[in-house]
Amino acid sequence: MDRLSNMLGDRPLKSIFTALGHSDKIGGAVIDALCSRGARLWKVEEEADKLRRTKERIHAVLEDAEQRRFVDHDSVRLWLRELRAAAFDVDALLDRLSTSTAVSRLAAAEQSRKRKRLWPSVELGPRQRWELDEKIAKINERLDEINRGRKRYRLQAGDGRRTAAQPMQRPRFLESAAHRDERPIGRNEEMEQIVRALVSDSAEMGVISIWGTAGIGKTALAQSVYKDPEVQNFFTDKIWVWLPDRCDVRKATKTIIEAVTSQKCELLSLDILQQQLHDHLHKKHFLLVIDNLWAEGFQFWEFLRPSLTGGADGSKVLITTQHERVSRMSSPILNIHLERLEDEECWQILKLYAFLGWSSRDQHGLESIGRRIAANCQGSPLAAKSLGVLLSDTHGDKEQWESILGEMQILEDDKNINNILPSLQISYQHLSYHLKQCFAFCSILPHGVEFEKDELVRLWIADGLVKSNGRKRVEMEAGRCFDELLWRSFFETSHNFPNQKFRVPSLMLELAQLVSKHESLTLSTENSPVADHPEWIRYTTILCPKDEPLAFDKIYHYENSRLLKLCPTMKLPLNQVPSALFSKLTCLRALDLSYTELDLLPDSVGFCIHLRYLNLRNTLIKTLPETVSNLFNLQTLDLRDCYWLMDLPAGLSRLVNLRHLSLHIDWDRVTTFRSMPSGIDRLQSLQTLSRFVVVSRDGGKCNINELKNLKIRGELCILNLEAATNDGVMEGNLRGKEYLRELMLKWSEDTCKDEQQQGMENSETIIEALCPHTSLKHLRIENYPGRQFPSCFENLSALESLEIISCPRLTQFSVQMMQSLRTLRIRQCADLAVLPRGLCNLESLHCLETDGAPNLRISAVVILPRNISRLVVSGCDALERWCLEEGAERVQQIPDVRIQLSN
Repeated sequence: MDRLSNMLGDRPLKSIFTALGHSDKIGGAVIDALCSRGARLWKVEEEADKLRRTKERIHAVLEDAEQRRFVDHDSVRLWLRELRAAAFDVDALLDRLSTSTAVSRLAAAEQSRKRKRLWPSVELGPRQRWELDEKIAKINERLDEINRGRKRYRLQAGDGRRTAAQPMQRPRFLESAAHRDERPIGRNEEMEQIVRALVSDSAEMGVISIWGTAGIGKTALAQSVYKDPEVQNFFTDKIWVWLPDRCDVRKATKTIIEAVTSQKCELLSLDILQQQLHDHLHKKHFLLVIDNLWAEGFQFWEFLRPSLTGGADGSKVLITTQHERVSRMSSPILNIHLERLEDEECWQILKLYAFLGWSSRDQHGLESIGRRIAANCQGSPLAAKSLGVLLSDTHGDKEQWESILGEMQILEDDKNINNILPSLQISYQHLSYHLKQCFAFCSILPHGVEFEKDELVRLWIADGLVKSNGRKRVEMEAGRCFDELLWRSFFETSHNFPNQKFRVPSLMLELAQLVSKHESLTLSTENSPVADHPEWIRYTTILCPKDEPLAFDKIYHYENSRLLKLCPTMKLPLNQVPSALFSKLTCLRALDLSYTELDLLPDSVGFCIHLRYLNLRNTLIKTLPETVSNLFNLQTLDLRDCYWLMDLPAGLSRLVNLRHLSLHIDWDRVTTFRSMPSGIDRLQSLQTLSRFVVVSRDGGKCNINELKNLKIRGELCILNLEAATNDGVMEGNLRGKEYLRELMLKWSEDTCKDEQQQGMENSETIIEALCPHTSLKHLRIENYPGRQFPSCFENLSALESLEIISCPRLTQFSVQMMQSLRTLRIRQCADLAVLPRGLCNLESLHCLETDGAPNLRISAVVILPRNISRLVVSGCDALERWCLEEGAERVQQIPDVRIQLSN
């Protein structure tokens, strides 16, 4: 009958029941039940396959329900939430089973049988099979009950009106870019007022303020003013910062310093920060735009203003805010209140996007409907643009335009829309199902938080919201989703240093929170609501004000959470996460503990077998527990800015699904990171490996030859190159990594002190073997002990930035073929006597910085490229003299010149 029956037979068991006084009939029933259960235990994979097919049907029902647009029956809404909760549970169970199966195959492939069990937490033994069988049985019971409810509500796939056709594939993102620099429609008068105020002469720093409700166009107006040619020519320094909610004076000052210097600021003391900012702005004729100022306290501006008063006469500050009180607090010389747009102006915006790329005859018959739709935008340019993009997807179908107008009127009549513009709700409801899920996920973000595109994309992938179609990388698919939401105004760009960042507009974030309110939970010290259905909560965010203790026990009963994210306002004191956290939240797929003072991660993190995303960025972590190597599904391990990190787990090579090992640090800072664990070459999915430390072949660690087959993208910093061998570097195949964009080649500082001829020759051989692919954009070479660069470096035709740092023996090099080079920095190169060959012909070069090259000289006036706009000279005696004497006339033609004379 099955293994249990074959092993024991039924007579011994029946004898036991008879001895206990039970009839043979009862004993037989129990035996049958045990045998049936035993059969299921050995066929749990077959049961899971059935469940997998059921999951696909559930997905189809949920997708169909989303496309109905209006589900107004409370019982049906409840039924759909229960179905979605069941779908999450099915997903978790199937993920655990597929993980166990994959681990078993991988373990079986290991040659050594004496090796310690690799993944004890995900083995599929008898006990685990018993637990899985119980869960499958419970889920099947739930699904049967839900199915009975479906029949009761007569909800069938295919019912209801369908949404508009999916958008056709066309380069809308490129088309829309042409309109971003135009003046905001309906704001000409306000723009002229602001420009006049900015370029007016004044003895003191003046403040101009723009205030108005969310989505009314404050940032768009400020951007147009910022880009205005008259404003650009009037100010020598233009600075743009965006401040998040709950931003105090210290955070604001640091943000402005980073924008001014284009460098990360790690200072903590407010006094020092204020002095630094004052010094950076001293005597500069600057325009500072502070976008999204929320601080209502008078004290905030009183502390910030003195740091801004050191600039030249006529310097200005432009503020955008939602609150009139904040606007008046700054004592502005001009206070602009943005009112809602007129219906005609909303129509002009809507038409701009709705008819993008159309001829005028294609618009026939749609204008009257479009004007009525525009009238429902309530004067919001954000709503008008969002609806315009939506209408552009209809291909001019009049019936669909009328349908959208009808839906808006239904929402207008609904008194329970939570003050969110109906136009924005319509834009959301017409998204495809997977885009809806991606947008709703953004409810985890607090108001005003900025994020990087890659960060959100990797979280979507970790949560299973975006999957690869087999032809493209999953990151590309998720990137397309991101671009689509950005195009539709669900995201907006930010301008902060150093990388492009984004944020969710306030009204859109409210919409995301509305549509995900039953699955997403935000906790804070001031507000810690208890969900009506804790079992439905999948995404948990904790807002962490500084100096406030974190009560992790508040989230223990949300054990189905797939994401846990801490959002500290400043670097949060959090030395250790409780071990119980990971034994409670075993369903986690994403864990974000970044920007805390965490220095120890408990071993229990290894129990989170579903975990795909672990963010420990900018923490004090020194080492990771070896149990991290048990996280078989881990895709992203973010350790950026972890300056105290010394080692990675020895078993890192077991993380065969790892795609992004982010180890980026500021290239100017020294860290304690020692080496890479061996076996990196096994991580065939790895795309991001920001840092690599070379060790000698007999060091027992990973060496550079293991980079051979890795398709690394983005940034790579290779350290300790004095330990590299020519064979190892050649095998590492740096030349074949065509998607590498930023590369740093660094020898240890002591290398240049070695006077041996052999060391210099070895380094010249090594660097020739390190020649990268010609698609490289940024190259930095530091502590190189050789005298010259290989000729292959001249072929880097796509290179935009070249930094030569602390290469004291370098005598010459050429940039003749680097026709894309925009920035050249030379520092601490004592033996360099002449600027690089071919420099004068680089029309692309805009910035030249030299420091610590006392012998550097210029032989002719024409050596400086004609388009150079920034020249910085320091510690270069011969070059300084040239700039002040025979080259003075040429130097005066350069807009930004900074010459620091040597003593």
